[in-house]
Amino acid sequence: MAEEARGRPVALIAEDSATTRKILERLAEERGFHVIEAVDGQEAVDGATEHQPDLIFLDIHMPKMNGLEALEEIRDRDPNVPVVIVSSTADPETSEEALSLGAVNLIRKPFNREEIQFVLDRIYRAIEEEADIRDVLDLLDRRETRLSFASETGMLSKIVAYLGRELVNGYPGFEIPITEIKLALYEALANAFEHGNLGITFEEKTKVLMVPGGIEKLFKERLSDPDIARRRIFVAADYEPGRAKYRIRDEGEGFDPEAQAKKPLADTTALHGRGITLIRHYMDEVSWNETGNEVRLSKYLSPKKH
Repeated sequence: MAEEARGRPVALIAEDSATTRKILERLAEERGFHVIEAVDGQEAVDGATEHQPDLIFLDIHMPKMNGLEALEEIRDRDPNVPVVIVSSTADPETSEEALSLGAVNLIRKPFNREEIQFVLDRIYRAIEEEADIRDVLDLLDRRETRLSFASETGMLSKIVAYLGRELVNGYPGFEIPITEIKLALYEALANAFEHGNLGITFEEKTKVLMVPGGIEKLFKERLSDPDIARRRIFVAADYEPGRAKYRIRDEGEGFDPEAQAKKPLADTTALHGRGITLIRHYMDEVSWNETGNEVRLSKYLSPKKH
């Protein structure tokens, strides 16, 4: 964690508008941050490298290097610093790209003061909590979490959010590629739900995705079978020093993961079928049991470099 100006956390504000920088600077300082400024994308990258800030506000449209280009470089050097994108446009493609590159939030211009204060407060509290429990990490031997839940599509994102929060809270001071891990967990849970418990084949899913509302209708049809509806998904998370391990098991008949990995990661024309490829891309170790109804994932974590 970067600390300057008598131990205050550091916020880097990268914005070519002096007026906007002043607004963000005032609000950040009111919340307790020490502020570093950058007026273009290259200064943002250089400032992030030099000061190792605890928070970055990053404008999309800046000279020399735009915000998305700067975000990509910043993420390559520090995958964990919270980056909040500032934008005057509501372009969904830009927003999706920013989130995929690792932005934690997006704020639109003109600013809503309460929204900015909420973001600043949440991140400041997270910094305080990390400092409070960092010394406890050395006491970690092993922690375990066990979950089981019914086959409901609405539960998947909730389970991923819970596991993500648990992971971040359990490894303060560590480099945690949280976005990638959460994506891998979601894909593994979705496979357990759709292909495992509901028994939906690749071809069946391809067909229904061509029809509006088709996939939800297929889910409903499969879950109308009492035997299928009773099937559950089991999640085991083991937190060891420097490594997080997950096991996700369904109660389906199993499948051949190699046969399902039909589309390469770069194939953007496929409606689906890249889940296993994504899981392997994001995690360090991936394997299945003999029947194919349990996937095992591992991610190695390293302490932050200060």
